[in-house]
Amino acid sequence: MMQQIEYFSDLKDQMSTRLGTARVSAWALLSKSIFLVSAGANDAFDFFSQNRSPDSTAIQQFSEAMISTYDSHVKTLYNLGARKFAVINVPLIGCYPYLRSQNPSGECVDALNQLAKSLNDGIRELFSNLSSEMQGMKYSISSAYELVSSLIKNPHAAGLEEVKSACCGGGRFNAERGCIPNSNCCSDRSKYLFWDLVHPTQATYKFAGLVFYDGPAQFVSPISIKQLIEA
Repeated sequence: MMQQIEYFSDLKDQMSTRLGTARVSAWALLSKSIFLVSAGANDAFDFFSQNRSPDSTAIQQFSEAMISTYDSHVKTLYNLGARKFAVINVPLIGCYPYLRSQNPSGECVDALNQLAKSLNDGIRELFSNLSSEMQGMKYSISSAYELVSSLIKNPHAAGLEEVKSACCGGGRFNAERGCIPNSNCCSDRSKYLFWDLVHPTQATYKFAGLVFYDGPAQFVSPISIKQLIEA
């Protein structure tokens, strides 16, 4: 994420140069722009891969380090002109098909879901605190965690049927191997929650886009992305 912020900083300088003395400044444009932040899932996955049975202390230390880094990045973006943040939190990663395929029971890996929940609690608290400290900052948190959890319990809400196995892959849950040209592929990907061992299908993303943009507080809070745009 640090590298992306550096790219953005360079872009902002280019915007300022090109706009020059134009009536609409780069700062004015950026203050109305939506900054979409989706981070943490890969970090949590990598941490768990290296620590298959992390104790509560290790999880707490990792979560605190992640939130501290998150805090630094958001403040940097704010100082560069960002004011509206649309945040997507860490999904229910323990229920990815790949994790099910590695679990002898075939169930979700609870320890990894608890890690995701810990990170999400920290993200929610962080943005609540920052919004009260930094003038003009507004935010919307979309819960990918709650979305996946909800669709596993009630897949028909999004027209889905299969929520455990991947559409494209190989092995147990079609998720021990990635999606490559000679992989097994389902006949109707629109009925699957997951496309491959860790990524959702287009059908899932479409449903997510709708509920994150203007859905109930169960999926997006304290305001929706639509309200963030209008704020």
